[in-house]
Amino acid sequence: MSDFVHVEPPVDSHDPPTVTDAPNNPSISLPLAFLDTHPFVRAAVLDKIYGCIIGSALGDTIGLYTEFLTKAQSAEIYASRKFRLVEPATELYLDNHRTRFEPCAWTDDTDQALLIVLAYLDTCAHAALAAGPAQQSTQIHESTTISTSHPSPPNQHAVKDLSSSFAERLRIWVEQGLLALRRPPCGLGRLVGSVVLNPSFLSNPLSNATAAWEKTQRHVAPNGSLMRTHPLGVIGVGLSEEAAWDLSVDVGRVTHVDPRCVVSCAISVGLVRGLLRGEIVDESGVDAAIERAYAFVKSRPDLMNPGDDADLTTFEIERHLERREFERHIYAKSLEELKLDNHKEMGYVYKCLGSAVFTLRLAMQKNIGLQPLDAMTLFEELTVELIMEGGDADTNAAAACALLGAYLGYARLPVHWTLGLAHKEWLMEKTRRLAVAANLAKGPLEVQKDEAAEGPEGKMNQDQLDYRWQMLIVQMVQRKKEGEERAKAAKKEKKGIAGWFAK
Repeated sequence: MSDFVHVEPPVDSHDPPTVTDAPNNPSISLPLAFLDTHPFVRAAVLDKIYGCIIGSALGDTIGLYTEFLTKAQSAEIYASRKFRLVEPATELYLDNHRTRFEPCAWTDDTDQALLIVLAYLDTCAHAALAAGPAQQSTQIHESTTISTSHPSPPNQHAVKDLSSSFAERLRIWVEQGLLALRRPPCGLGRLVGSVVLNPSFLSNPLSNATAAWEKTQRHVAPNGSLMRTHPLGVIGVGLSEEAAWDLSVDVGRVTHVDPRCVVSCAISVGLVRGLLRGEIVDESGVDAAIERAYAFVKSRPDLMNPGDDADLTTFEIERHLERREFERHIYAKSLEELKLDNHKEMGYVYKCLGSAVFTLRLAMQKNIGLQPLDAMTLFEELTVELIMEGGDADTNAAAACALLGAYLGYARLPVHWTLGLAHKEWLMEKTRRLAVAANLAKGPLEVQKDEAAEGPEGKMNQDQLDYRWQMLIVQMVQRKKEGEERAKAAKKEKKGIAGWFAK
């Protein structure tokens, strides 16, 4: 929740499609030249892209089981530490929080990441349509082409406009939810709400985000921008590292301007980009990427002092990226050190980033010398280990599993999670299109109605919104009742078994 703070791949009827090498094209930027270094590189990159996007959604979904619980509560409620999304799916602990959510589905964290994906896809698809077959001189994809008069790939325009497109969609999401799937906006964070619901938000998102942050005495640094930023790492594969950081800054600061939030997004995007490009393969690579992103943000006065407040001292400006606080979280030696279930700090962005980076490091350590069958369980093992710490578990796992998936790949995601994930086929298709739009895969990129800002059916009117909320309340009451009945039956069964042994 935002701002609170085997040897063979898994058998799956919707495995990532085979990637065909895109033809060499001088118009494609040099950063993509690595894709042609070996016939298997493209396939490996695509597997990792699916791993990143689907993996993050799985982390979000599994994290909901323990979100806002303490570590002790998580251990008591989910004593088996086993979670399934396929039938019989693991039942959620149905308190007033969890009853709001669709079973086996992601939360607002993935919704907001998808706003970025859909905005990018819609712009790229319209750019491809505008180019038209008559203008083509060289074909990159089956339907994504480049005009001789416009030598840059169509995604460059999409990158430039992404922050404003995202802001527009975020405003719609806050009021109406994810219209592509007609999902209500459950889980709106406090900071995002205060920024986005301001009447002047769309005219200047950055100014509104800065003003909202300043009202907190420049103090709050929640995790709401970090949880959604990983798709930018996919888009950034074809960009320079600095351009990818810039993109993370532009999109992140639509709502979160605190330098700790900014550096966290830059680190996450840099790690995803590096993992997908094969540039980060071990912990030393992780460390180097982290330090480059940190230095990048620290060197930018506009990022260190949002709003350019001339009255601030050097100490007041630099304290947000104070080194000891940064290292305490980002170089943590255990999850216990991070105290993820601390009620007052569970939404702190450094806790989320620290747990994500620690989980990636642990994966790299454990992955060395693993037997194939053991390797297939690593994603699940580390995800469960993380969410059983409680706290803002869905957000922590969404951020961590984006990195895990980008490192391990889709083939190593647990099949009893992927096959049970709600809206999985839809998400797989959007991931495929994201790879195409980012010039990483070959395929059609036609305009699709569900990628429009207002969804395939347009905005809902007030009567429709009211009816949806009424139905949600009915579902919440029904789920709560069913949960209480299950708990009562389980207690009765346990008591009966104990009585039988006492005879």
